Amino acid sequence: MLKDKLTHFYSWSKAADEDIRPLLERFAAAGHPRIVIGCSWCERLLADPGFAAVLKRAFEGSGATPQGSHAPYWDVKHVKIDSFTSDPDSRFVKKHLELLQLLPAEFGVKTYTLHIGWLPGVTQEAYMEQVIRGLEMLVPAAEKNGITIAVENAFSAVSNAAALKKYVAYFDSPHLGVCVDVGHANISLKTPGKTTEAIRLDTIQRMNMPFVFSDGHLEEELLPHIVVAHLHDNDGFADEHKMPMTGTIDWTETLGILARAPRLASLEDEAGPRGMTPEEVCGVYDRLFAQYARDI
Repeated sequence: MLKDKLTHFYSWSKAADEDIRPLLERFAAAGHPRIVIGCSWCERLLADPGFAAVLKRAFEGSGATPQGSHAPYWDVKHVKIDSFTSDPDSRFVKKHLELLQLLPAEFGVKTYTLHIGWLPGVTQEAYMEQVIRGLEMLVPAAEKNGITIAVENAFSAVSNAAALKKYVAYFDSPHLGVCVDVGHANISLKTPGKTTEAIRLDTIQRMNMPFVFSDGHLEEELLPHIVVAHLHDNDGFADEHKMPMTGTIDWTETLGILARAPRLASLEDEAGPRGMTPEEVCGVYDRLFAQYARDI
């Protein structure tokens, strides 16, 4: 069943170490044992050699299990992006390589979601070439360590469906696929009367990012390559990361498409919990699947 692949982010950066295990136990008790090792945990794993043992002890016996992971965000020239392509001395590449080894070895994680990023003043062609060069360093490490990199769709010509398909085709590796973020896809979807000027994304102004619309559903276009999907909702104009069923996403269509993705390993709840308890978060997703994906 599609729901069996549901995996949860949470506001772990706000939880003290002693509170991690009780929170994991609450997710497991609610019938949602799969947990993402997200950005904040990845950052701590890199910065604090002792944190891996802390996190492993928290998971042991909790009933919860680490599943997917998400690369951290790092600042480049005061622009908050996650891009290994933007640094000539490759210090970001080294951090990614460390995580690609540590996460599967210590936690058995199978997927690693990665943002492509964007820098002003770089042409689309040059930036995509940098992405390829960066992935040439990361994909062999993923293959060696038994983890799959999932590059995530965003809003520019270097991270839309056409670009992601080019990256995947270039490597033709089972250890490189796509993370389709359905909230991002909803913003990119061209609908009658929707204009670039109406899109409320600070990255467009702050990073001079050339926004690109999609004429169809990215989930369908990327279907053969989807390894991870991020689930959250919005109004179609801003990256609000709202709970499902509170925005404009057609969940019957979206979940129906994802159910046909042959490589799908993880459906990841990326809605901001905004103070919600684990039980409340799990309840929202229980209702989502009961209403829109009961039989798939």
